[in-house]
Amino acid sequence: MEHDLFFDGTVKEYSWSIKTESNVTSQIREHPPAYLSGGKLDVGNEQESKFIALHVGIYWGLGVFIIKDFDTVNVMCDSKGMYEILLHSQKTDSQIINDKIHFINQLTNHRNL
Repeated sequence: MEHDLFFDGTVKEYSWSIKTESNVTSQIREHPPAYLSGGKLDVGNEQESKFIALHVGIYWGLGVFIIKDFDTVNVMCDSKGMYEILLHSQKTDSQIINDKIHFINQLTNHRNL
C-alpha cells in the first residue's frame, strides 16, 4: 500500500498526517519537557522538531497498523535543507537530528518501507 506522510514542527509542538488513498489521519503533540528525556530532546529549532515529527509519524503509523511492512511511504518534505540531509544522510551539528535520522533508517530498513 502507498502512503503520503506530511509533517511539521515548531519548538512547542509537532504534527503529522498520513494519507492513504482517501483516508487522512492526523496527530498534533506538544514536545515534552526536556528533563523527561534526560535533556536529549531539548528542541531548539523548527528543523529539529520536523525530524522528530517525521520519526514519530512513521513510528506511530506502524504502531496503529496504518503503515505495514513493505508499504511505500512518500515523505512530503517542504524544507530543502531537510531534504538534502535526508537524501545524502549528512551528519549535522544537532544530536537530535542525527539520532532521528538513525531511528528513521532503522525503522525503514527493519520494516522494508
